[in-house]
Amino acid sequence: MKFRKLFALGLAGVMCLSLAACGDNGNTPPESSQGQTKTVTLTESWDFSFGFYPVVTEDRTNNYAAGYWTNNFYDTLVRYNEKGELEGALAERWDVSDDGKTYTFHLRPGVQFSDGTPLTSDAVKQSFEAIGENLGKYNGSFGKLSTLFDTLLTPNENTFVMKLTTPYYGTLNDLTMMMPMAIINPRAFEGGIANAYENCKNETMGTGPYMFESREGDTTTFVRNPYYWGTPPEVDVFKVKAIPDNDAKQLALRNGEINAILGADKMSTEGFAALSKENGFGTATASSSNRTHYLGMNLTAAPFKDPLVRQAIALAIDQKELENSVFNGLETAAEYLFPKEKPYCDVEQPVYDTNVDKAKELMAQAGYLDTDGDGILEKDGKPLKIRFTYSQSLSSVDDAVLAIAGQLKQIGIDTNIQGSDMMSWYREMMAGNYELSFYYTYGSAYDPFTVMTNINPEVGADPIAAQFASFLSDPAIIKELDSTDDLNRVQEIYTEVLQTISKQVLVVPISYMHELALWDNNLISGYDFCPDASYINVSAIHLK
Repeated sequence: MKFRKLFALGLAGVMCLSLAACGDNGNTPPESSQGQTKTVTLTESWDFSFGFYPVVTEDRTNNYAAGYWTNNFYDTLVRYNEKGELEGALAERWDVSDDGKTYTFHLRPGVQFSDGTPLTSDAVKQSFEAIGENLGKYNGSFGKLSTLFDTLLTPNENTFVMKLTTPYYGTLNDLTMMMPMAIINPRAFEGGIANAYENCKNETMGTGPYMFESREGDTTTFVRNPYYWGTPPEVDVFKVKAIPDNDAKQLALRNGEINAILGADKMSTEGFAALSKENGFGTATASSSNRTHYLGMNLTAAPFKDPLVRQAIALAIDQKELENSVFNGLETAAEYLFPKEKPYCDVEQPVYDTNVDKAKELMAQAGYLDTDGDGILEKDGKPLKIRFTYSQSLSSVDDAVLAIAGQLKQIGIDTNIQGSDMMSWYREMMAGNYELSFYYTYGSAYDPFTVMTNINPEVGADPIAAQFASFLSDPAIIKELDSTDDLNRVQEIYTEVLQTISKQVLVVPISYMHELALWDNNLISGYDFCPDASYINVSAIHLK
């Protein structure tokens, strides 16, 4: 699921109940103490007709909706808590060998899948064996770990042993990735590993707090998992209504058709800001950033192969103005590809403060001049017009792209803006058919680990990141990074990579994205963002 990584996932808020420590096993019917079922209706831009198996590639489906909701249905062996620390989920504890290649996980006793099937080490083994086969050519673009499996062993029902071909500093981090590391009911693989897609078409086969119940028209219904091992959630039943247009989502909230909108990609920052001022609506903003929006450039072609042009563009962009005028303060101005609070990213790097005059000087040094006085630079008799592409799938992007185009025009760069649907945009990017694009890091546990892995061009998962390798003093350090658990060496490699990206202006950071939630105050009292803030966690909804 290399594509999903682009949109994904930061530690924010408090730990949500769906990832809580083991408490009551929840073997009660989905109703409140007053005998009334507590139901909320949410929204998404698409339905769930493609199913719920959490190992997705563009070969399998053209819809990645399951990725945003997987936490509700599945669990992983380990997870991050609200302090950003790793802790056990389905594994109570684990041991690591001295050579860093063998991990022994001791499973939490008494856990069951949503049909009552006991969780065993065999279920973990089958889940992991299926990842590589079902990801196929995309194996490794969705967390490095799945390419490093050597031997998977089950010495007893409660013990799972994972032997790796090489030490890897990101092993436990990658295990927190719900996609593709979620643990699946062995029934999903009846008839063959690839059958999981069909077997999970109308069933969620996990140990999470909720399970699929029905699909009717544009609405999908989920109910509480009666065998859930953790603290039972407050919401008994939730429905997800497919509403493609974000303005229509906000209208549906206003008229009571839905009860909440969860996720920044489902609302414009302008709409969120407006509704947050009205009585009757509650809001929440994740305190930590989730992913970074940035300008990605084709570094092998003119004009971006010229470092003077790249630096001029960095100086032309006013991130603070975008924060205020486009994002209404809900996305904050970015200085670096990754915020410094991300692992290994607290590195000194140059920052390019906005300076339009200096940007114009650099463009002139690069040989671009306005010879006819029309405000657009030319070189060798050709006007400087750049194709500026972006995916229209995320909110507020249209306004951001228009504003960025305006800032570039101030230094004489004309843009041909081309927006398209998510899949069309990404296919063009992977084919190398782009010049300038509004791009994103992956978010959550994928930042910075998987982005760093994808700098290796052999991985072939990210057309922007793969360009960075040729600018490094030794491109082989990326392979070294993925085969070591020496954290001092890991930090050295991160320092070189991040400083190179900044010094060479290989990207232009735009904004740090923060997840948003908006709800009807008559029913809902609050929402807690989980460490993986991009995921929609219904267990994090608090009812009145």
